[in-house]
Amino acid sequence: MIKVGITGESGFIGTHLSNSLCLSKEEFEIVPFLDEFFTDDRQLIRFVASCDVIVHLAAMNRHGDPQVIYDTNIHLVKKLIRTLDNTQSKAHVLVSSSIQEDFDNLYGRSKKEGRELLADWADRIGALFTGFVFPNIFGPFGNPYYNSFIATFSHQLTHGEIPTIEIDKKVPLLYVGEAVKTIIDAIREKQNIRENRVAHSAEMKVTDILELLKSFKSVYLFTPCFVNSRVVNNFRVVFLFFF
Repeated sequence: MIKVGITGESGFIGTHLSNSLCLSKEEFEIVPFLDEFFTDDRQLIRFVASCDVIVHLAAMNRHGDPQVIYDTNIHLVKKLIRTLDNTQSKAHVLVSSSIQEDFDNLYGRSKKEGRELLADWADRIGALFTGFVFPNIFGPFGNPYYNSFIATFSHQLTHGEIPTIEIDKKVPLLYVGEAVKTIIDAIREKQNIRENRVAHSAEMKVTDILELLKSFKSVYLFTPCFVNSRVVNNFRVVFLFFF
């Protein structure tokens, strides 16, 4: 039985990951995590000491001040590392980063530097480490204006708002279920790699995605809450209507 803890368990990817792990109860045991553990040293120590595997997903994605995003994300990583050291843990640590690493913004810097700090910790004590660099992840139950522009467009289209496109470009996409499978496979395989660049499974222009969502609204929006999933040009689209 592998004891897996997920920081950010209640978030978008964390919820999907937790639900998937629960389907393999003979193989995995979830070590519960609450966001407030990062402000309670005893709870965080108890959590870390209980884990064979820690998937670090907790992070700030949006804020009016980019410096707050950077400082918060680095603080979370450093606190996790201190706790790993204090408990003498050799857990397999996996961290989710983003292709925003490649762009000149403080969020991307925080994700890259956080991944590298955890990789350095693992090298220092001889633990397994997997650093994922994911493309844009989308799927059901993503929060609009936070997790994905697809969730934002879906929310706007079902609330009488008009979506706007600031930059129209091709976007590499990965369905959240595919991201979760990648994480679980890495746990099972005891993958040890500082930078695992996860390939996208689809690529579409922002305008094309918006037009597709508009077509879903016109065809499928006839009940108070409805989820439609279909494959279009090998692109799994999940259109979640929020009410």
